[in-house]
Amino acid sequence: MVKQELLAQLENAKNNYILGLAALSLFNSQETYHILDKLNCVFGSYNIKFDTVVNLLRKEEDRYIALNEFLRMLLRALIKETFEVIKDYCDASGQISSFKAQSFYHVARMIRNCLSHNFRFIFNTYDMTLLPVNWKGRTITTSMNGTFLERSFFGYVESWELFTELQSFARDILV
Repeated sequence: MVKQELLAQLENAKNNYILGLAALSLFNSQETYHILDKLNCVFGSYNIKFDTVVNLLRKEEDRYIALNEFLRMLLRALIKETFEVIKDYCDASGQISSFKAQSFYHVARMIRNCLSHNFRFIFNTYDMTLLPVNWKGRTITTSMNGTFLERSFFGYVESWELFTELQSFARDILV
């Protein structure tokens, strides 16, 4: 992979996240329900009707759960994909030491692992020797081992800021 391909993949991850945020906004607006109610998606021999989505969104409790899960999927896709594509590029180009030297690296790695482990912090022995680690006023500590990642700790703002730092690193520092 060349650097242009890396940057294009990061741009795609960003665009997918933004598309997801747009979908969240639309799902939160009852004005869109009548449109969704009439739409469907056809692929192969399958026809998925979106009226079931509307029925889910109309119930406040169900909407909250569904949209929270959708956001979790967006966070997972943005951070995991971004971290992994940069790591793969750094491994292949001999720049992994530069990646690991970044102030955000261990937090990004631990958040990425958390997102991969059902949104729970699971620290290995090596992680425990590094803790606590800090980034932008957020501190990951040993006491968080086994705990669930709360959106108040890492949500929309933090995911966007971490993505932005990762993308800047790839664009401005990597060769």
